[in-house]
Amino acid sequence: MRLCVDARTTFAHHPRGTGKNLVDLYRKIAKVRSDWNFVMFHRGRNGKNPFAGCTNITDQTIDIRGDRWGLWSHVRLPLAVRAAKGDLFHAPANIGPWCPGAPMVATIHDLIPLEPHLLTPDSARWGESVRRTARKARRILTPSAYSKQKIVEFCDIPEDRVVVNPWAPDGKCKRVEDAAQLAAVRGKYGLRLESPYAFGFGSDMPRKNTEKVLRAWAQLPQQGRNERQLLLVGIREPALSHFQTLADELGLAESCRLHGFADESDLAALLSGAAMLVFPSLSEGFGLPLLDAFACGAAVLTSNLSSLPEVAGDAGLLVDPHSVESIAEGMRQMLSDEPMRQELVARGFERVKAYTWGACAQRVIGVFEDAAI
Repeated sequence: MRLCVDARTTFAHHPRGTGKNLVDLYRKIAKVRSDWNFVMFHRGRNGKNPFAGCTNITDQTIDIRGDRWGLWSHVRLPLAVRAAKGDLFHAPANIGPWCPGAPMVATIHDLIPLEPHLLTPDSARWGESVRRTARKARRILTPSAYSKQKIVEFCDIPEDRVVVNPWAPDGKCKRVEDAAQLAAVRGKYGLRLESPYAFGFGSDMPRKNTEKVLRAWAQLPQQGRNERQLLLVGIREPALSHFQTLADELGLAESCRLHGFADESDLAALLSGAAMLVFPSLSEGFGLPLLDAFACGAAVLTSNLSSLPEVAGDAGLLVDPHSVESIAEGMRQMLSDEPMRQELVARGFERVKAYTWGACAQRVIGVFEDAAI
């Protein structure tokens, strides 16, 4: 089989969940199906080839002059798929081309932009694009039962066309025990060597709940805050300056550290050294940071909404993400009840064993084979 992939998220300058997952997924698939060929289409590399060493994976830069109205996605990419004589096309980021150039499998992660509290002027148009993609695709992959239900209802498609395929933790996320490495990342991100710290992924996106995390941290007793620190990474400007101002107004200058994107190579150590991951998102199609935290031995505080209880199971402390008081109480429990925290860490190590790239790849292979018939 020759399989063509829209790999723009993988070759992005700062690949996030989808982009990073595709590397782990396709490296595994390429090994299991060594007789298949894969062509990764993108708009230019911003670093090393993430598929180096995979002899049956090639990447190809394609572009178009004056790209307006999505012409790259809907014209240039399908033409490249046809020229490559693809047997199957994978659209891994919710929306596929109008005429993909080969039978299509789509990965639809979630319908978050359509949730009432997150609507924007572009939401309706985005939703129609997702619906069109879902109806055109031969099969749809999605990471959670929560997302499957939403997709089936919104797109009005048969349930058996949508396959739940949970992700696995980032392949580089392993428990770090080396004291020098743990100390080095503390120093790099402004953390005191002797203080326990909570770690989280902040964002300019409202659903990531960065403001409420800061306000919840401010509700902890001052002595407790002074003995600990909160580190949030992944916040872009101008949101970074806005949240830094808020942290200063809340009196968190000593106990809170805010950063832009963390280096990928630092994340395992940051999670391994953390007392807890703080992830009270308002909505997620899956929630990969939970698995990464489980793999690194960080206790998890997360939301009781959307897909997050499904992923956390009994290994996470669930809070109401709409309530600053609930998030603060969860933080207080996690930082003051060491036996409970250690129990959650142990449960996390067990729970993450059920999420492997081998199993994920086998499910995707089965979907591709069915769709190509």
